[in-house]
Amino acid sequence: MLTLLKIQEYMSKALRGEVTVSPETVMTFKKDCSDSIVKQLGSDRGKYRIRMSGLGRPLCQQVLDKKGIKEEMSYNTLFRFMFGDLTESILMAIMQEAGVEIVDYQRDVELEIAGEKISGTLDVIIKDETGQDKVWDIKSASDWAFNYKFTGMGGYDKLKEDDPFGYLMQGFLYSEAVGLPFGGWIVVNKSNGLVAVVEVPDWSQEDKEYYLKDAADRIKFLNKPDVKPFKPYKPIAETYKNKGEIVFTGNKLLPRECNLCGYRFHCWPNAIMHSRVTSRAKSPPQVWYSTLKKKEI
Repeated sequence: MLTLLKIQEYMSKALRGEVTVSPETVMTFKKDCSDSIVKQLGSDRGKYRIRMSGLGRPLCQQVLDKKGIKEEMSYNTLFRFMFGDLTESILMAIMQEAGVEIVDYQRDVELEIAGEKISGTLDVIIKDETGQDKVWDIKSASDWAFNYKFTGMGGYDKLKEDDPFGYLMQGFLYSEAVGLPFGGWIVVNKSNGLVAVVEVPDWSQEDKEYYLKDAADRIKFLNKPDVKPFKPYKPIAETYKNKGEIVFTGNKLLPRECNLCGYRFHCWPNAIMHSRVTSRAKSPPQVWYSTLKKKEI
């Protein structure tokens, strides 16, 4: 994609000292940084409201949020959020200087759906090489997410298959709010600085209709006066193979949906993070157990 080539070429030129930066871009970057501090450290954090950016998350999380139950996050999560904001602001500055044709940036949008007006802030609208304006979302990703969710083994279909943060619904809601196609995601690997563009396929109109209907159904559900918290997902029995036979350890793992959830201990008060019992690796991965009866095999 032409946008990606422009970004890569500009970054290479910058490393050779062949570019200058405009005062306008510097001022925009400064504002982005100050906005991040206000957002991440401000008193509005944690207030419940239905927003485009969060409507696609698991409904159980949204119900708990509405009930006033606070997410439990380790203190370093704040730095991860702010590092993400900073990374995205740097990419935006690079795109501005690289000649990417930016039509609008950080636009506040609103959409009436299921009788309610929901709001959001889209990242950027870019005019592509055909002259078409499209909505794009800028993401910073871990090395794992970059390689397995967005690129390599990932891509649009992979995101569609496993989308715990509601990225697809978010993009299609922004798209509908401004009446433009959703282009996809421009992603930065926070570990090594690689940049990738993940495009939404042309045939995605059916997906858009699905996500808009799903968003309407979610809003109706969340607006019920008697909405109740969900029962936890079912834990997963831990198994391994021994001479072709499947053996149960007696341990139970947290469901995939709960591993990254900030409400984990509300639903699983006895959850334990432990080295994967069935792993043969020298440094086994750390996983969450709901029940840990056997610590080695």
